[in-house]
Amino acid sequence: MTPRTPPAPDGALNHRSCLPGLTRSGNPGRLTPAGQQQLLALNFSRLIDLRNRTERTVDPPPFLGHPAYLPLLPWRNRPFNEATAAARSNADHMTAMLDHAANQIVTVLGAILDAPPGPVLIHCHAGKDRTGLIAALCSDLAGQSRDRTAADYAASGPQLTAFYAGVQARHTPERWATLAPLAATHPGDILRTLDHLDRAWGSPRAYLCAHGLTEAEQDALARRLHTPFPPA
Repeated sequence: MTPRTPPAPDGALNHRSCLPGLTRSGNPGRLTPAGQQQLLALNFSRLIDLRNRTERTVDPPPFLGHPAYLPLLPWRNRPFNEATAAARSNADHMTAMLDHAANQIVTVLGAILDAPPGPVLIHCHAGKDRTGLIAALCSDLAGQSRDRTAADYAASGPQLTAFYAGVQARHTPERWATLAPLAATHPGDILRTLDHLDRAWGSPRAYLCAHGLTEAEQDALARRLHTPFPPA
């Protein structure tokens, strides 16, 4: 089922529906005041912030205190920090999340499953990789083809052109040369990430089951992800 995507709120970054019951986005701190009201009018039952504590301190979330807003624990830990520092592609970065942040990943999926009735929004900073990984796992659980999952991941590229132009302007050419490979949005990166789960665990479902999200919970999450948006 192709999700119906309402118009993006004013000022939204990389905002789109990826499944009938799930919307992905960049940092909603970029929303205008009107855009914040437009987003709330979409009646999300949960707004899941995947940014770490430092990011939220530097750029406070606009919906802090709203009953739907849920900041989750930072992703960072020492093995993940080291794997991230060694990453040379987004596939490396997302594979590091899978290998070193499984508990947080399952917590995020559980938060989607356990949300009150209604669509859920997930976001990080650019809405590309942390958000992209969660969206890809949800897509796989929901039975979408991996080609479609890869196309959704790649769709972030055109939506982030101006965002990364701003990032580039703030860095020296030497520093940007190290960041540019991670700014790209190649469909192959998400495919390699999911293939990593196939090789290491047999499937994403087996990985999630091994880390505490049961088969029954995964089935329930898949049904929820297929639940369409209510009328706006």
